[in-house]
Amino acid sequence: MGAVTRPASPALLDSFHKGWVHDGAAAEAVRMLKYGRSTAVVSAFADSLASAAPPVDLVTWCPASRGRRRERGFDQSELLARAVAHRIGAPARSTLIRTDHTPQTTRRRDGRLAGPSLRLRGQLRSGPSVLLIDDVTTTGATLTAAARLLRSGGALAVHGSVVTRARRRSSGAT
Repeated sequence: MGAVTRPASPALLDSFHKGWVHDGAAAEAVRMLKYGRSTAVVSAFADSLASAAPPVDLVTWCPASRGRRRERGFDQSELLARAVAHRIGAPARSTLIRTDHTPQTTRRRDGRLAGPSLRLRGQLRSGPSVLLIDDVTTTGATLTAAARLLRSGGALAVHGSVVTRARRRSSGAT
């Protein structure tokens, strides 16, 4: 398989913050949140994301697929976004709806690069700055798709923040 290349920051974001590289203990903690229902890690993750958050008018999240929410009993990105919003004193609101329900982790590479199908819940109030939260990013496609929609809905600035980001592979990697 060829190398995965991507920009340092997903497209359409005014700023981008990752808490950790998706490796070792950080990756295991994210897996425990998502698949082991270990929500205790949300507090530590939210502390890290909040400490790097720019001033914003609204915090929102990249929604999980309906099947994953049903399986887990929660949307991990929503939990993170609400905890970050509480720490920075900004409102949290669901602004995006996932219209396809195939989890990113089950897609082939081309599907992951295309990102999920999303739609906006409605227009944002005029000109807000938004902090967009997700648990993990690999290609940046989900963040880019979400940022595009938020901007089309009236956001003047969209900042992205994730708990972990997959390692970038250098050219020639397999």
